Amino acid sequence: MKLRAYLYSAIFLLPVGPAFAAIQQTRLHTSSSEPFTVYVAGPEEASQAIVLVHDWFGVSPFYTEAVEKLAAQGYRVVAVDLYDGHRATTHEEAGALLTALHDDLAARKVDAAIKWSAEGNRKVAAMGFSMGVKHVLSAALRNPSVRATILWYGETIKDSDALHHLSGPVLLIDGSQDGPAAADNSLAFSKAADAAGIGVEGMA
Repeated sequence: MKLRAYLYSAIFLLPVGPAFAAIQQTRLHTSSSEPFTVYVAGPEEASQAIVLVHDWFGVSPFYTEAVEKLAAQGYRVVAVDLYDGHRATTHEEAGALLTALHDDLAARKVDAAIKWSAEGNRKVAAMGFSMGVKHVLSAALRNPSVRATILWYGETIKDSDALHHLSGPVLLIDGSQDGPAAADNSLAFSKAADAAGIGVEGMA
């Protein structure tokens, strides 16, 4: 998928405001006082925010470019770093970082980023890439302030009872050339979301 395609996806879910794109690195704390880093861009006065969670490579040039592009559309963008400054350039390095990641700590980081982004009564969307999909989707289930969820190529939840707790629509994007597993994932998620009464849109 081209970067422009996912920008259109975000624009589809939330209206935009004035352009601004400079990235700042900020330290937040989880509910258990654990410090972590987020990359923030976009106007402070924006009424809409997007919380991003990276893929298994961590804070890559693609990830920071996504922050810049979305911020330029007028969103307040908060991109979480689950790897505490570590990042991968090979699949082997990415696999090692993923293995070392503790899901409970990751959940606290994403929840804190969502809470911080929602300050000032902002509307919040959450977007995850690949590995980040399960963290974003789980966070959206826990946090009713998440008004829309965008999932890029990742592990989803197929339990309609669980999905019933989502507070807004979901856009799931899978690759049309990624084989039957991706197609099965999209179909199963769509069926579960429909059963839960959640608005879901798929793109390939």
